[in-house]
Amino acid sequence: MTDKSGLKTAAERGIKLGQIGDRIVFENEHVRIWEVALKPGQTIDFHIHYHPYIVISLGGGENEVETIFGDKLATNEPLGATVFMNAMRPVHRLHNRANVPYLSRLIELKHIRWTAD
Repeated sequence: MTDKSGLKTAAERGIKLGQIGDRIVFENEHVRIWEVALKPGQTIDFHIHYHPYIVISLGGGENEVETIFGDKLATNEPLGATVFMNAMRPVHRLHNRANVPYLSRLIELKHIRWTAD
């Protein structure tokens, strides 16, 4: 049995998944827009995305994505950088590795819903 999404691994470890961001700043039937704000050294909880999404950086951006499996990916999203994710990542969390705050808007495209495994 495979666990590409990491949902089974998270459950086995007793990890309760958190929200994608700090707060929803706008939502309708098409999109959900999250604010993601991380102080230097701060980490957002493990979570998973069920929709394609766009991230627009409003500042900071030296981050690290860590999957539930321990894989780490350094990201660089300076002010104005835009990232489009069109594939489901395993359960992951985001660390701010910079000495400045990170702020972004994450826009979920609700017309497509991914399924785990």
